[in-house]
Amino acid sequence: MTGMSGQGSQETLTVQRHSDDRAMSTDDPVACLIFEVKSIQSFIFFSGRLRDAIGGSELIDRLTNHKAKDNLLDAVLAATQASGIEFPRRAGGAFYAFCRDHGVLDRFADLWLLAVQQAAPSLGFVLGRGKGDSFPNAFLKAQIDLRSHNSRERTHYPIPVPIAERARRTGRVAVQRDSKDGAIDVVTQRNKPFADLSQAGFIHRYSPPEAHLKWEDWPRSLETEDVDGFPFVRGMRDVAMIHADGNGMGQVLIKISETVKQNSKDFLKIYETFSQAVEKSTCHGAQQAAREVLLPMRQKGELLAARPILLGGDDVIVLVRADLALAYIQAFARAFEEESRRQLQELTKLEVKGLPDKLTLGFGVAFIGASQPFSMAVTLAESLMSHAKTRAKQSGVQDIAPSSVVFYRVTTALMEDYSALVKKVLTHYEGEADDGDTNSLSRRRAYIHTLGTYVLSADKNVGSLPRLSDLEALTALLQGENMARGPVRGLLNLLQLDPAQARTSWRRWRQLLHDKQPQKLSEFDQRLQALMPRYQPDADLPYALCDDGHSHQEFCSPLGDALELLALDHRALATIQQQEVMV
Repeated sequence: MTGMSGQGSQETLTVQRHSDDRAMSTDDPVACLIFEVKSIQSFIFFSGRLRDAIGGSELIDRLTNHKAKDNLLDAVLAATQASGIEFPRRAGGAFYAFCRDHGVLDRFADLWLLAVQQAAPSLGFVLGRGKGDSFPNAFLKAQIDLRSHNSRERTHYPIPVPIAERARRTGRVAVQRDSKDGAIDVVTQRNKPFADLSQAGFIHRYSPPEAHLKWEDWPRSLETEDVDGFPFVRGMRDVAMIHADGNGMGQVLIKISETVKQNSKDFLKIYETFSQAVEKSTCHGAQQAAREVLLPMRQKGELLAARPILLGGDDVIVLVRADLALAYIQAFARAFEEESRRQLQELTKLEVKGLPDKLTLGFGVAFIGASQPFSMAVTLAESLMSHAKTRAKQSGVQDIAPSSVVFYRVTTALMEDYSALVKKVLTHYEGEADDGDTNSLSRRRAYIHTLGTYVLSADKNVGSLPRLSDLEALTALLQGENMARGPVRGLLNLLQLDPAQARTSWRRWRQLLHDKQPQKLSEFDQRLQALMPRYQPDADLPYALCDDGHSHQEFCSPLGDALELLALDHRALATIQQQEVMV
C-alpha cells in the first residue's frame, strides 16, 4: 500500500471477526460496514505538544477523507482490488460502506482493520457490520452491531515489559529515540511524520480561497521568540482553545431515516448529500471566520493569530488568540448557519421532510496562558461545549437549539470539568454550614459569578438564554471612561470574605454613580436586565435567580463574565464590530 506513508514499529496487530457475521445468511443482498474513530482528542493531544497535535490531526484526516492526499482508505481499496463498494460517507475519521458482494466487503474490512492499527497505533475506533435485504436494513443492523461494541477497549501495542524504557511525556513504552525529544512512544512516532505542514491538507479547509494562504501563514509554536510563533500583542500571551460541535444532527438523521424507509432507492444519495452538507457548512464557517476576523487583524509580516487543530465533519478544534476568540466563533456560527440553510435545501429536493431551517453549533472556549497544558485545556473546552449544547436544548426554542457558547478563563489550577469548576471556583456561599446536616448546603444562598451559556444567534427567538451581544454591550459600558470598575471587581471577592460589606460597597457604588452619572447607572441597569430579566435595580446585589437553578437559593450574575472579557483586552472585538458597522 502507498497511503499513509511514515516510519513505524513492527508491533503485532489483531483482527477480530464477529461470529454473528458468519451466522448471517449469504442470501442477504446488501452488506454494510460502519467505521468510526473514538476519542480523537486524546489521540491528537497524546504527547501534549502542539506540533505533535498538528501531525495527529493530519494523520486522522488522511484515514478516510477522500480529498486527503495518499489517504489510507483509497490505499486499502487499491490493495484489495475491491470494486462495487459505495461510500455515502467518508470523512472525519468515519465511513459507511455498502456492497452487494459480501466477500469483497469482508476482505476489505480485514485489511482495513490491520491497516488502521498499523497507521495509527492506540487510536480508539469501533466497527459494526450488518447485512439485510435493503440498504436501510443493512445499515440498521450495522448500527446495532456498532453500538454493541462501542465500549470495547482495544489492546495498545507494543505491550511493555517491566524493564522497558518509557517516553517522558506520555509514560508509554518507548519505541524510538528522537534527536530532540529523546525516547518517544509509538503514537508520537506515528504523528511526527505528518507534522510536516508543507504537506498538510486539512489546514487549507480553514483558508478562504481568495486569500491564497499557505501553511507558512499559520503559527506552529506558542513561543513568541520563535520565527513561526504566535503573533501575541501588548505582552499578553493568552490563547483560546475552541471546541465546536453541531446541534440538531440527530434530528436530521431521524428525518433521513424516516424518508429512506419509504424510499430506499435514494438511500446512498441522501446520506451522501447530508455528509457533504455538514462538511461544506463547517468549511464555510471556518473560512468566513478567517476572512472576517483573522485576516483584518493580521499585521504586515505577521502570521495569522490562530492555529487549526481539527476540522472533521461538524467537529472543530482551533487555537485562537484570546482577544479574537469570541469574534471568531460568532463569525463562524453565523456563516455555518447560513451555509447549512442552503445545504439543507438539497436534502429537501430529495423529499426529506420535516428538516429544521438550519443547523447550529455549540462552542466551548477555554482561555489559557500559552504556557499552560493545552491537552488539558481541550478537555475543558469539550466540557464547556457539552454544557452549552445541553443548555441550548433546554432554552425553549422549538425548531432547533440556537448556536451557543460557554467560556471560561483559567486563572487557577486547570480543571477539566465545567460543572465541578462552577461549584468550586465560580460560586460563593452565604451562610454557615451545619456539619451535622447533610442538606445544609442546599439551604445556603449561592452566588454564581456567571450566566454560563450565551446565545450567539441574532434571531429574535432564542428562548430563555442570554445573548452574547448583550454581555459585550455590558463589557463595553464597564470599559468606558468614568466607570469605576474597582468596586465591581472587588464585589466578587467581598462576597466570600464579608457579604455584609459587599452589600455596603455595592450600595455606595450605585449611589456615587447615581449622583455623578445617572444616565450611566440607568444604562447599566438596562444592560443587566437584558441579560437577567429577573434582575431588580433596587436589589442589594447585582444578582438574580438563576433560570436553570435547582433551588430558589441560587443567584447568578454576568458581572464575572464581563470582568473576564475586560481582563482579556476585548478592544480587538470592538474594532471589528466598528468595521462591520462602517461596511
